[in-house]
Amino acid sequence: METVTDTKCTQPVPLRRQTCNPHSCPPAWSAGPWSECSRKCGKGLKKRTVVCKSTNSTLRAQVLPDGSCLAEPKPKPQEACMVKLCQKNRKLLWFVSTWRECSVTCGKGIQKRLLNCAEKDVAGKYKELAPKRCHHVQKPAVQLERECNLAACPRLVTHTVTSSARAGWYSSPWSQCTVTCGGGVQARSVQCLAHGMPSSGCLFHQKPVMSQACNTNFCPEPEKKDVPCKDYFNRCYLVPQHGVCNHKFYGKQCCKSCSQSNL
Repeated sequence: METVTDTKCTQPVPLRRQTCNPHSCPPAWSAGPWSECSRKCGKGLKKRTVVCKSTNSTLRAQVLPDGSCLAEPKPKPQEACMVKLCQKNRKLLWFVSTWRECSVTCGKGIQKRLLNCAEKDVAGKYKELAPKRCHHVQKPAVQLERECNLAACPRLVTHTVTSSARAGWYSSPWSQCTVTCGGGVQARSVQCLAHGMPSSGCLFHQKPVMSQACNTNFCPEPEKKDVPCKDYFNRCYLVPQHGVCNHKFYGKQCCKSCSQSNL
């Protein structure tokens, strides 16, 4: 068969295209974007608008009654979501210690007590923690310092060496405690003086102590490092796709995948 120009053919040119499927397309569901999760942590809800719309290309899409789209299942207008796990609600509180001993052994002094961050376990016992662990817990309005009045201090007992010289024991201030907690030692120097000069005229059994215990409160336990958030299984990427990150087991074993997804 030989191809020739169109003018050689006497018959009309056949149609090269024609309309098809002239009937209107059925309406379809149209879903809008998801809203933000209703909670910043833990299980919440996210929502979207789902309406039935016409799909006729010659007309502007119109919103139709839901009954017009019953041929297909309606997409979910809301579903569960979780941005991240909420911190465990631990029973943290400020624990008031007992009053410490008076700062002096006689006369007027000061008594102090401490506010310690503590956790109450199931047995009702308190475990001391680092103060920063209780930063979100309001401190109780309690008095932490008060005056203490002990028996009057006895007069300085001296031993007469001569009629014009009186000797007595004199001590320096206590040194800084050797530790900040757990029990340490403070020391001071004690001398027998008479008119500011060393003397041997003091009674030995009246010599003040040269050391004492200090900072006997227990030390806080070192803060444990948080367990790293990672995936323990190769198929953890499927967990957020199936929306089971809020499950205790899957959320923990597939922590990394769940933390990177809003599902």
